[in-house]
Amino acid sequence: MLAEQFATLLPNDGAHVVDLGCGYGYLSAQLAIRGNYYFTATDNNAAALQACERNFRERGLEGVVVPSDAGAELENRIADLLVCNPPFHQGFQVEGDLTDRFLKQSARLLKTAGYALFVVNEFIPLVRKGRDYFSGVQLLAKDQGFCVYRLDL
Repeated sequence: MLAEQFATLLPNDGAHVVDLGCGYGYLSAQLAIRGNYYFTATDNNAAALQACERNFRERGLEGVVVPSDAGAELENRIADLLVCNPPFHQGFQVEGDLTDRFLKQSARLLKTAGYALFVVNEFIPLVRKGRDYFSGVQLLAKDQGFCVYRLDL
């Protein structure tokens, strides 16, 4: 659902994209089809990082895959675009603090003119939580219990 937004919300060629909580790199791979970008993909799951590295290699994506917990180890202000499908469960518990951590790190990682695209379950109060870190939070799409948002500094 988030990848569908790439058709109208592409950064300029050469942009630095951070895929926060990258999993196997699906969002990076989908974005790379539409332009030439440099990617920093990060996750805290070793299996996800290995799969993402393989996808980067096989698809010829330019960038790095690094272990990091919600991007905490990345440098400040590196991203023109940040894409994120954050986890909202920790074990069997719904964990609201995870969303806050991903939002806080996203705001820190974005360049001043950059923006973030998040996809979350509709019960996550992203508009309310996002206002603590971003000046603009816009709902772009809602379908089958999920919402896509654009967040601007």
